[in-house]
Amino acid sequence: KVWVGKKLIIKITMLFFVIGCIVALLSPVIYTSQTTFIPQVSEDQMSSSKGGLGSLASLAGINLNQGSSTSDSYLSPLLYSKIANSDEFSLKLIEEELISLNGDKFTLKEYMLSDTKSDTNSSLNLIGFIKKYTIGLFLKNDNELKNNEIIKGYNFISQEEFNLVNNFKQKFSIVLNDKDGYIEVIASDKDAFISTQLVKIVTKNLQSRIIELRTNKIKERLEYSKNQYELKQIEFNILQNNVADFKDSNKNISTARFMSELQKLESEYQLQQNILMTLASEFNNNKIKLNKDTPIFSVIDEVSVPNERSEPKRSLIALIYMFLGVVLSIGYLLVKDPLAEIIKNIKEA
Repeated sequence: KVWVGKKLIIKITMLFFVIGCIVALLSPVIYTSQTTFIPQVSEDQMSSSKGGLGSLASLAGINLNQGSSTSDSYLSPLLYSKIANSDEFSLKLIEEELISLNGDKFTLKEYMLSDTKSDTNSSLNLIGFIKKYTIGLFLKNDNELKNNEIIKGYNFISQEEFNLVNNFKQKFSIVLNDKDGYIEVIASDKDAFISTQLVKIVTKNLQSRIIELRTNKIKERLEYSKNQYELKQIEFNILQNNVADFKDSNKNISTARFMSELQKLESEYQLQQNILMTLASEFNNNKIKLNKDTPIFSVIDEVSVPNERSEPKRSLIALIYMFLGVVLSIGYLLVKDPLAEIIKNIKEA
């Protein structure tokens, strides 16, 4: 049956090949840029870690060494993808500034809005218009809802921002290689130069967010120790002046009561001095720990503007359509007669 219907197979295959070529030519051109970087951690963190996952875990604040634990182990090594998937992260990024090859500057939000003006959006706007003046008449106004005192502590994302965030998330991805210990940031866009800028923007904000999360706890300790040290420094200076004033005002007095008061002041002075020295040591240790625990990122594959498109793979699309034409035409030839016989029997019955 296949051999007898080979002409039909050839015709259908060629038809699908032409359709595939049209689809391939009309498919939007996409360029992909990427960068690869690794987190640098301190030597003691490296010694307590094992392999690439250990390096990333140390950066995230997790000690994989079974024999020891750390009070900072409250983050997961998978936080990178979690950060990238958060709406807060994307909302911040869409306000970043881009630049065209002509020198025009615009935000990522403006670029995406200009890119989404199509017939599909027009139909969605029509649906939104109908909804607004039908069902929307019976619903509470969004502005009134947002001004409600009860819900002021909640974050509201407009429908426009929600659509932009979802579209933006499809433009980039974060690949975490826990075996070799490196992170890849990949971004795609119809403009090669824009795709490169997207990689830079995502990488910069991702690294900043990682540093913020990694050092948040030690920064709080540093700020606390600094405030305590400054307060104790003021108290110590007052006490120091009191001791000096007491000695100056009683230069020629050497009574037992004087010696008792002086000894009391000097004991308190010594105690406050020891406390001040302890706080100063803690403050300096926290500063050292902050510098030590702040991640440093080494780029091993710098992003560059791509010269070749990543999509569409036109030859592959044409071949897929050809294969689909062959399969459908053969399936038609094999099923045609049995199917006609079944339909005939049904009609006769």
